Amino acid sequence: MAHTNKTHFEERRAYWAMVMPSFALYLLVMAFPIILSVILSVSNYSGGKMFGGEPWGFVGFDAYVRVFTDPWFWNALKNNLYIVLVSVFGQLPLGFIFAYFIYAKIVKAPGFWQGVLYVPNIISVIVVGLLWQTIFSPHGPIGEIVNYFRVANFQAQLESIFNTAGGFSLSDEVLHNILNLAGPAGQSMFSDPVPELRDLLSSYQGQPMSDIYTALSNLFVQKWSPAFLTKPDVAMLPVLFVILWMYTGMYLILFLANMQKIDAQIVESARIDGANEGQVMRFIILPALSGTIVNSAILAISGSLSSFALIFAMTGGGPSRVTEILSIYMYNNAFLGRPNFPLANAISLIMVLISVTLIVLTKAVEKRYGGKEE
Repeated sequence: MAHTNKTHFEERRAYWAMVMPSFALYLLVMAFPIILSVILSVSNYSGGKMFGGEPWGFVGFDAYVRVFTDPWFWNALKNNLYIVLVSVFGQLPLGFIFAYFIYAKIVKAPGFWQGVLYVPNIISVIVVGLLWQTIFSPHGPIGEIVNYFRVANFQAQLESIFNTAGGFSLSDEVLHNILNLAGPAGQSMFSDPVPELRDLLSSYQGQPMSDIYTALSNLFVQKWSPAFLTKPDVAMLPVLFVILWMYTGMYLILFLANMQKIDAQIVESARIDGANEGQVMRFIILPALSGTIVNSAILAISGSLSSFALIFAMTGGGPSRVTEILSIYMYNNAFLGRPNFPLANAISLIMVLISVTLIVLTKAVEKRYGGKEE
């Protein structure tokens, strides 16, 4: 009996000897920061005496009241929910469909497509953000392409006006047609449009018509600027597109890896019995991957609420804060201007609560409607 007790004691000692270092590390890097964040969120901490601040103490839930009454918090929350929706109902379905196309060999060169779709996920987030910021900027390729066609269309109409007049004619009719083509903005450049435009064109007498078309294009064609990232109504659309483009490949790999664990004989038997691709996906693949889908949804939700680097690199929150999300909202309050640490910690805890709530709802939906993963 004594020997048994001694063995049991030795086992427990060995167990705690192995567990305690990890448990202590967990307390240090996880539990302690969470507890400290809760304490700071209900305090008036501003750096303490060491950093020239006032002594800090408990002030209640003032930071939380301020958060919930700040319209920029609701704007950031709305943007975060957009990202959650795009991640859960965009990245996951696309990743699943692409994975099934590759798994079922519906597309040729599956290895090529697998690599192409996953590559954006391994590029530096900052590089991706700066790249797409350039693409969507007012002077980026989108604006340049649109303006190229605008100028080409203007010059084609200009050429038609001169051809109809039989060449380089400066009659009143030709000048009126050019001014009509220029529109009100072009006409407003002159105090007396017809004679002043005639004088301007006379200075090009004898020069190639291409030079005249270019000069009038530069003068009259109003440059179109996308400025997508600063327009309140559409500012989040480029961000959501880039998030969808960048992270869909990660879920493709997750789904594909789990599809390849499914017994191929089951799928083959279903096809022999006459099941089409849709039925195979619905009755075999989806139930088998229910657990993977839920875990992927949890990853998507937590990743969406903690997004920072990509959006900050693309917009920095936007000049008018229209693309600000909760993590950037928290960062701005914690590190920009006069730091407000209680407010920043309150925001971080609200983010955690939202994330936990969404994850619990996801698990509840999976428990109610999901299948069992084999």
